Parts: sequence; C-alpha cells; structure tokens
Amino acid sequence: MKKKTLIMVLTGCMVLSPVSVYAADATETTTEAEVTETAAQEDSADSESTGELGDDIYSFSMEFDGQTGQTMKFPMTYQEFTDMGWELSSSEDPDTKVSTNSYGMLTFNKGASSVYADVINLGINEVGLEDCLIGGISVDGSYDVDLAAVSVKLPGDIELGKATLDDIKAAYGEPSDTYEGDLYTKLTYEKDSYQEVELSVFKDDNTLKEVDMRNFEEPEDYDKGTVSDEVPDIVTSYEAPTALGDDMMDTDVEYMGDLYSLPAPVSAFTANGWEIQNAEDTPYVEGNGLAFIDMMKNNQSIHFSVYNETENATALENCFVRELSFATYDPESIEMKLSGDITLGADKAELIKMADEKGYISEENDDYLRIYPNKDSKIRNYVEFWFNKDEDSNKAASVTAHHE
Repeated sequence: MKKKTLIMVLTGCMVLSPVSVYAADATETTTEAEVTETAAQEDSADSESTGELGDDIYSFSMEFDGQTGQTMKFPMTYQEFTDMGWELSSSEDPDTKVSTNSYGMLTFNKGASSVYADVINLGINEVGLEDCLIGGISVDGSYDVDLAAVSVKLPGDIELGKATLDDIKAAYGEPSDTYEGDLYTKLTYEKDSYQEVELSVFKDDNTLKEVDMRNFEEPEDYDKGTVSDEVPDIVTSYEAPTALGDDMMDTDVEYMGDLYSLPAPVSAFTANGWEIQNAEDTPYVEGNGLAFIDMMKNNQSIHFSVYNETENATALENCFVRELSFATYDPESIEMKLSGDITLGADKAELIKMADEKGYISEENDDYLRIYPNKDSKIRNYVEFWFNKDEDSNKAASVTAHHE
C-alpha cells in the first residue's frame, strides 16, 4: 500500500487556515484592532461563571452537542478526541503518516455532523494518526453541522446559531483582526502564531455559524519520541567516488583533497578526518529536519548545513551535506574542484559555452552565474559561480556545488 504522508510544515511565519465555502464570493476588507486590555486576555481562572468552559477564548475549549464533562480542549491527544465519539471519515486513509513538525486537516464524523480537525505531529519522528495530537477544529454550522439539532458552545456562553456580533465582542472584547466578506464577518482572536480562534458571523441573520479553533502549543510533558541508534540504509549505501567526472553537473566534488558525491553523509566527512564541533549541542536531527554545525579539519573550521533525509530522528553523522563552496577569500587549504576540473579562476564565457554544449541552462544575476540541467532542478541541483567585479568580472571568485 502506498503511504500517504501529511507534510503541511509548521513555520513561524506561515499560517494556513481553512477556506470557507463562501470564500469565492467574499470581498475582503481587513482592519487591525487597537491593542487594548480585553476580556479575551483575562485569565480563565478569574471567571468560572459559565461552568467548565469558563470565559477565556484563549482556553481553546469547545463543548459539542451538550457533552458536559467532555469539553474539548486543544491540543488534545488523538485518543482523547476519538474517545468523545469522533470517527475518522471513510474518505480519509487511516494509515496516513504525519511528518515531524507537520500537520494536516482531516475530516471526522459524529452522527450526522462532520468537522475538520488539525492532526499535528510535534515529535521528532514520523508517526501514525493515533500518535498525533488534535491541535484544532473547524465547525461549519452553515453546511456540515445542523445547529438546530446540535449545540456547539464556546467560552463566555457563546453558542453557534445564537450568538450575535455584539455578543461575541461583549464576551471577548475587540478582535485582533476583522474580515468583511459579502456573506459574513469574520472575527479573529489571535494569541500567537498557530494559536487563534476565527468566528464567522453571517450577515443574513447576524448569527455565529462557523468557528475555526487552533492551538498548536506543545503540551507539558509531551513525549517527542526517541532517537534510533540504527544507521539508515541511505547512509550505509553511500559510496564515495574514486575520481572526478568530466561534466560540471556531476555530483562528484573534490573538497580539501577528498572526494565526495553530493549529497554526502556527515560520516563520510568524519571518516576523512573532520571533527564535529560541540556535537553535544545538537546530538540528533529530527525527521526530515535541518541542523547547522561546524566541523574542523587541519585547523580549518567550516559551517555546514546538514539535512536528515529520513522520516525519523537520527544522529548528526547520519545527516547529509548538500552543498559545498570555496572562494578566493578562503584559505587555500580548503581547495575545492568540480567535475570537469573546474575551480576558482574559471572563465565565465567558457563556463557558459560548456553549459550550452550540454543543453544546460545558464542564468546570470548580478555578479552570479548559476548553471542547472533544467527548470525543475534550478533550486535542487546546480553549480554557481561568483565573479568579483572589483578584481576580474570574468574569472570565478567562488564556486558552489549544490545537489539534493
């Protein structure tokens, strides 16, 4: 069976939110709320007037279908979520895997109701759904949930199908952001990245019908998984080249007198005398993760970006170097040579000619020349040269090889 993997990656600046079925009809006007002290910022412990849900929107809590005592509070474990009666939709693959620090929206059903839930993996290894967290939920009372038959309640005595725009503001204060669409007004209450609640009040009857709640904060005592001491097959199968080829786009590179085929495992460098500096600071790299390390050889310390090419956490030695560079301002002992016997001082016109003969693409940008096989490989497989216009604008002053 082909494995399905969710890889919507978490970043500090990217927030992907569900798209309303009415989005195509909306005309956007966004206004920023003034920073004020609001009821939404108060500690939920200060007010218990509405029972278990409390008053704090940033408790990220919801009561669905009158389940008193079974309040959903995000994030929660997948098991806790399904124990409340939610079942993965038959349209979803139960064998789906979720990459580390990634999430995806999957459909769950309870009776006749259907919702989207954010299934999130904050661990260091790829895991199945059952080992994930539920980081949020999207309830659409205008389409997927019959609010005449099912009650959906939020903190502050706010209920879908009943609460108005004024009710929401009275309970939570002015929103962080307001979106004015043709069919609804969306109020966003945002505590931090991936910690927000979006409330859509429909204009036909001035009632709240949609809520998107998300809290991806890592729970206390969260088990992020363990690091395997096994060496991945991709590392054991690596073979260093015995000689450089005759094509600049060959992945074989000579670096400080040793031959590597990029991407090359860190263990290939340590086998050639490189020592990882301060290895205790970064003992492992999470699945499909990236780390920045320093390695030293012959009293030369170089900064490397190393990538874990597997789904699960592994030791630094099992990660891969994708890029090597050498420039005129580096010590001569770091000498680097590409296949085709290309190194510093290579002539720009000659490089372009060689690329043309191979059918490669040459792209000049200011003082740089990048050569790559085709448009699909521009950022994954290329060689790049820098030409110092203050010295000789036709002779390469730096050489970079990048291969993934």
